[in-house]
Amino acid sequence: MADFRFHVPADCFIGQDALYKLPLVLEGGPERALLVADPGLTDAKMTERLSSVLEGRGIQLISFDDLGDRPSSASVEDGVSLARGARAPLVIGVGGVRTMHIAKAIASLTPGDSTVDAWMDGEPPLRPPLPLALVPTSYRDPFLLSGGLILTDARTGGATFLQARRGVEAAVILDPNAFAGMSAKAAAASLLDGAMAAIEGYASARDGFLSDMALREAIGLYIKALDISIQRPEDPQARVDAARACFLTGLGLAASSPGLGTAVSFAINARWGVPKANLAAVMLPYVLESLSRSRPEKIAALAPLFCEVDADEGAAGAAARAVESMRTRLGLLKIPSRLNDFDLALERLVETAEAARRFDFMNFLPRTMTVDDVFDFIKTVY
Repeated sequence: MADFRFHVPADCFIGQDALYKLPLVLEGGPERALLVADPGLTDAKMTERLSSVLEGRGIQLISFDDLGDRPSSASVEDGVSLARGARAPLVIGVGGVRTMHIAKAIASLTPGDSTVDAWMDGEPPLRPPLPLALVPTSYRDPFLLSGGLILTDARTGGATFLQARRGVEAAVILDPNAFAGMSAKAAAASLLDGAMAAIEGYASARDGFLSDMALREAIGLYIKALDISIQRPEDPQARVDAARACFLTGLGLAASSPGLGTAVSFAINARWGVPKANLAAVMLPYVLESLSRSRPEKIAALAPLFCEVDADEGAAGAAARAVESMRTRLGLLKIPSRLNDFDLALERLVETAEAARRFDFMNFLPRTMTVDDVFDFIKTVY
């Protein structure tokens, strides 16, 4: 066996009211911090809670929530200018995946004079990033602990994958109370999105013993949370399980890699604005079917997490039962089953296939895929 090395320096707090522990990781007592927040969080009282926690410790928050519907690289450019002008020594990101990635880019670019356009053109920032604390408000981010991020390029409208320095995430706070603002359908889609990334990492060509342990447990927790939310949408246990699953997925994918469904959903979201979680919910059974062909033993090993399995039916049969079980859950949730339900034109999705194939993590798929192969997958889901 090859030598194994793994390093995740982030302080991670997971549990009810974990948000109140954020000051514990802010040793040195910074006087101010840049708060990158989803605009919609004002209604959910999240920013007010965070402000009361930090301002009570004498930390002035400089709010930046000008994210809107514009390309995320434009938001990064404005956020970096604000952080540099305010000389903020700390960045805090609160919100969904898009906000987490914008905050990660701002923390990476603020020191020095690098620009987001130069980074997307292949010139990463050279100076160490500002300390970054992340408070997710959804159940998933495949790059939570790996330094990865995806931005929409304001110049082209396409998605670009960037790799920040490992360890850019100084702290991650996973508080189930932060997830309470989602509707039942949005929560279910978010759970399915997280499960898809975890399944892809479990079947990745980059998998290993650590990722297998973390991601298998994460998948089980996502499915358990999904089943609870289907039967009892208000049960807080679903949010607790989802918070743990989110952490384990970030941990596992820091040692492994997401895959095809993650790449395609990010690429479509960047270009056409369809919510990524909704896309993932549609694609998950097709991803499972594809992985059942390329790594049937892996999907068969996951099958008991989805449904009861007969030990005599073999890997192919167990994998098929897992796919069918997932389709049954989607039927109960009344999730769209095809990409054309989002009014996407198939001929325009060729560029989506090209954008998805360019992501670096696509080099770790269970089988090598060309742009044509990616487009064939899109056509199958369409």
